[in-house]
This record gives sequence, C-alpha cells and structure tokens, in this order.
Amino acid sequence: MGLKGAAMTLRNWALASTVLLLLCSSDVWGQKPPDTAPVIPQVVPQEAVECTGWHALCSLADDCAPNGECGCWRVNENYMVGTSNIKNDQIKATTQRRCTNKNPCGVDEAPVCAAIQSGQFTVEGVAYPWISTYSYRGWCENWDPVECTNVDKAPWADCMTSPCWENSDPDRPLTCACTINHGAFVGTNGTCVAAGGEGNMMSTIPLHSWNFRLQTFNFDMPGYEYVKGACSAIHSDPYR
Repeated sequence: MGLKGAAMTLRNWALASTVLLLLCSSDVWGQKPPDTAPVIPQVVPQEAVECTGWHALCSLADDCAPNGECGCWRVNENYMVGTSNIKNDQIKATTQRRCTNKNPCGVDEAPVCAAIQSGQFTVEGVAYPWISTYSYRGWCENWDPVECTNVDKAPWADCMTSPCWENSDPDRPLTCACTINHGAFVGTNGTCVAAGGEGNMMSTIPLHSWNFRLQTFNFDMPGYEYVKGACSAIHSDPYR
C-alpha cells in the first residue's frame, strides 16, 4: 500500500470513529436532554368571580345617557364580577391576589363579594347603596350579539362595579354612573345603535370579550354553560 492509500485508510478510520462516538452518545438518542428549567405555570388573577345577593343589573340597558348614566334593574340573584374592572383599587388588588387560576375563589369567596354585600364598596372614596355587576337575567331574549367594528368613535358604557343610586322609575329603579368607552364593542338586541335618541349608548362589553364563532365568552364566565343550554330550544345533539 502506498502513501496515498495509507492516508485514505487513516481518514476512513477517523471518520468511522467519529460516527461511532456520535451513535454511542446518549444525547444523540435523546436519552439525556439538555438541562432546562422546569416550566412553571404562570399564576394570573381569576378573570371573573361569582357572588350572591342584591345588585344593579345594567348589562342589557341600551339607552344610557350621553353622560354614561344608565337606568338599571334591581336584582337579587347570583352575579359575576370581572376582576380587571373593579373600580376600587384596594378591593381589586385584594381580590386578584386571593382569586387566581391556581387557587380560584368559589361562590362568595372573593373579597369583592363581601365588600358589595356589606355596603363597604366605595368608588373614589364614596360608599354607594348599590353597585352594578353582571348577571344573566333577560339574557335569552335580549343578548343577540352583533359585531360593532365600524363605529370606532361610537361610545359604549362599561358598568362593571359602577356606583348606583335609586330613582323613581318602577321598572328600572336604579341609576348607575358607568364608564364611557370608545371603540369596537358587542352590540346587543341585534344592533349597534343605542335606543332613545342621539348621543345615547348601550351598556355592553368590548368586542374581544365574545367569540362569535363559538358563541361564548373568550374568558371563563361562571354559569354560562348552564345559561347557554337554558336558552337553546329543546333538541337532541349528534351522538356520533
């Protein structure tokens, strides 16, 4: 064998040794994954909590005044509070610390529930006799959501935990001072136009909160699975 042949043989042996070393390596076979930090689920506040008792219901009011005041219903039943929209910073912080995706609060366990039920919920330092929250009364007949995307400057009212007081209207005996928002929203009663005259607005939710394809909220809303079934006409679902 000449020098040229010997050199080729040595290169072949070197290549074979490298391949053998790689094949024997546990990393190649996936038996020894690289060191990585364990994935720890992020702890985030519970998006909505459930309470019981008296509250103002403004969710389907479609004729709120231009100043954001809405005529609302007086209701005694389970209700929900969106924790990101609590209009009392201290109660909001306490509720979001106590009620998380890791340790969710059950019915009436959230601090905001106790604050509303005891009359200790204040807005800008003032205690009001009534607070607006969210419940499902009137849902089946009046929700009928539509996308309102071409009304970027149209106002809509966000009434979550807004302060309220009594008025003389026997049907909607509470007036609530709701927050005025602008931008895309979910129209109720099949329309994007508020009732009652120019400048009025509807009490509703931002567009990103509702999934029109699945007909559900884009967050975990307590009780909705039961209400959705109650609103549906009786029928059999496909089995297979």
